[in-house]
Amino acid sequence: MELKIDPEFKAAIQPLSSEELAQLEANIQAHGCRDPLVIWGETIVDGHHRYEICQRLGIPFQTVSMEFSDRASAKIWMLHNQLGRRNLNDYQRSEIALQLEGIFKEQAKERQGTRTDLDPPIINFVPTLAQSAESIEAPTLAPRQDRQKTETEHGKSRTRDAIAKTAGVSHGTIDKVKAIRAAAIPEVQDMARSGAVSIHAASQIADLPVEEQEEIAEEIADGAKAAEALKKHVHVAQNSGNNEWYTPGEIIRTAKAAMGAIDCDPASSELANETVGATFFYSETQNGLTLPWSGRVWLNPPYAQPLIAQFAEAVASKYEAGEYEQACILVNNATETGWFQRILSVASGACFPSSRIRFLSPDNKQGAPLQGQAILYVGDDFQRFADAFGKLGAVLSRWSR
Repeated sequence: MELKIDPEFKAAIQPLSSEELAQLEANIQAHGCRDPLVIWGETIVDGHHRYEICQRLGIPFQTVSMEFSDRASAKIWMLHNQLGRRNLNDYQRSEIALQLEGIFKEQAKERQGTRTDLDPPIINFVPTLAQSAESIEAPTLAPRQDRQKTETEHGKSRTRDAIAKTAGVSHGTIDKVKAIRAAAIPEVQDMARSGAVSIHAASQIADLPVEEQEEIAEEIADGAKAAEALKKHVHVAQNSGNNEWYTPGEIIRTAKAAMGAIDCDPASSELANETVGATFFYSETQNGLTLPWSGRVWLNPPYAQPLIAQFAEAVASKYEAGEYEQACILVNNATETGWFQRILSVASGACFPSSRIRFLSPDNKQGAPLQGQAILYVGDDFQRFADAFGKLGAVLSRWSR
């Protein structure tokens, strides 16, 4: 029987390790294909590996059909099926959670402009294998009096909570995996996926330049422990391990000269704002990632993962949405990283100081920087930025977007 393999569906399943694949083939050779393949029409939605083995070895197999309303529903079933049947680690579970998150975001976009009050909000989305495809598409309803509030105020948060609960991992773990997928080289991602490297170690490796990631991956492949390899390579700026390091006053004064003033600092504290002097700021407990920015923004973000990647995404997406006018962002000059490139995607220019910036600790002591920095400018007045920051080092403008 010839079945169809959908590339998108096949890519959605977690790959088997070489050992797992060999064991599966041995079991099928010894006992036949005992579990039926699940198909939607003629397309496989469960059993891709079994189908390949059976076709290659000429071993018969059975199928069972399921019906889905659309491709998204089929993928959702596939992802939940993996969570229920496979012995997955937290990295793999987080990858599945991110796939679910992507599907729900697309569905939300499609629903824009429609009457969402007619659709049930997702409050509890933890189906079991015993549930049919139709029951997966019908999550638990919130009480009627809470539905409008859930949709308008808590919809995104509750969907995110439901996804994390379904995957059996925390929001923090999912965020770290998201940062790893954005910045780590494929070899590091594969090591994290296989469990050879912990999620924490992989997130630290992902924050390094590509060349160093490649060296670490090679050392680990040769038998070195991730922690030992990291010790020899980690060189991120002083405030990467402790986010409470403040910007020297000279840099702040230069940023004010470039933008005229600082209206918003989304990653600050009362002590830091004594120097920054922003009209308003958000502290760590307030979480500036989730709150509105406006006007002229100064940002010296936390340099540890996954926060640096999250703030980089906020810089870009909030500017693209027209939420603020200008920004000066002080970061490590890690030009190879995904988060740095994300800021560059909206930046008009950048300054690379001729010397490393000596950040200040909460007790006003200067740190010993281990890496150079860059000040990235987002906005429409590049010439003013260049005039202000030109005294600190080379200033480069965007050639094309």
